[in-house]
Amino acid sequence: MELTPHLARIAAHICGDGYLAFCVGTRSQKELRQHPRRKLNKERYSIRYVNTEKVLSKSFCDDVKFALSRKVVARPKFEYEVSGKWVYLLLKSLGAGKSRDWFISKRILNSSADVKSAWLQAFFDDEATVSVKQKRIVVNSVNYDGIKQVQFLLKGFKIDSVLRGPYNYKGATSFHLALYRQSLKKFEEEIGFMHPEKKFKLAKINGGTAI
Repeated sequence: MELTPHLARIAAHICGDGYLAFCVGTRSQKELRQHPRRKLNKERYSIRYVNTEKVLSKSFCDDVKFALSRKVVARPKFEYEVSGKWVYLLLKSLGAGKSRDWFISKRILNSSADVKSAWLQAFFDDEATVSVKQKRIVVNSVNYDGIKQVQFLLKGFKIDSVLRGPYNYKGATSFHLALYRQSLKKFEEEIGFMHPEKKFKLAKINGGTAI
């Protein structure tokens, strides 16, 4: 499958505010009558994205429809599900995983600037905090290897960042990736935000107006 910006955004969202889901269930008697099978158990694979921001959830659904030609099912608590073993395996191959295990695949690292930018935008939409007062963008992550790859992608756009840590809070170890004032204009031009509030704050820091 072609690696497009749409697919890159989906992968980043699953790394950020999403997860891979797998479960084994028992087929119902009705299902077995309609579709006789030897195996009583069935495996269910899906990817899930959780976000309360309507702009981002709509973008995710649109990207899934465009890149995967799949239907997104809206679940309770702002969760969006896409079912299918091939979808699960595809996103896993692109780096989707648990908070400590996700990574940026070689396909994305070696892709076009548009694909890399799309991945970064979706990830920062989910994970970044924008501080107007401190004039910085910060991403907190428990995944050191993953956040180092994010820093590497940013460097490819000549966007400087500082990685600090580890920090320990309530038994959890995390790392902070920070972009400061001198890097924010370049970030806005090359990556930017789709998230409305973060987009507005970044424009305010840079002395402009969010479009």
